[in-house]
Amino acid sequence: MTRTIGSNGERTLRSLREAGLKRLYKQGFAGTTLRELAKDVGVQAGSLYNYFENKQDFLFQLMDYVMDTLTDATDQRLAAAQSQHEALMIYVDCHVRYHCEKKREVLISTTELRSLTPQNYEKIIAKRDEYERRLKDILAKGNELDEWNIAEPHITSKLILGMMTSVGTWYRSDGKLDLDNLVRVYQEMVSNLVNGSIDLEKIEISRVN
Repeated sequence: MTRTIGSNGERTLRSLREAGLKRLYKQGFAGTTLRELAKDVGVQAGSLYNYFENKQDFLFQLMDYVMDTLTDATDQRLAAAQSQHEALMIYVDCHVRYHCEKKREVLISTTELRSLTPQNYEKIIAKRDEYERRLKDILAKGNELDEWNIAEPHITSKLILGMMTSVGTWYRSDGKLDLDNLVRVYQEMVSNLVNGSIDLEKIEISRVN
């Protein structure tokens, strides 16, 4: 069991997460060692056990943190939604932005699932399911309130998530669309998919010379 840490420990933990993201992104879980992480952060290797039990626990904590960060940020914004249309657009905004801005976190959370122990794998999948449940609930409640008429909210949620999650594999910040306009493209596509009635303003494309 990891120990309770103070403010200095929190700073070290943030540094370890950042160093771990860099190592895992470049080298993968198998190619990353705790000794390397300690060297990157400038601490003794033995002190790492104040934060996690072993390399497996480090990977789990990192992936757990990624899911909590995405879910908490989404929940904070969803709390202000005045309708299911608005909630759906907020969910799309949060998901697309996260997957464009946090490419390392997304890649590691996808490719390194295989490196988790069965118990840790189940925990992360449960958090993913809980995050997806928010979208399913929005779609189902929108049905109840006659904001749209979706025959299969469960399938529709997977279709929407699959479409949005893939954005991180090809989006470039110096590409044809800036992130704000890219989000609006996805919002329009999802709105059309669920037969929503949101009037989106004409998209202005920011071109990079």
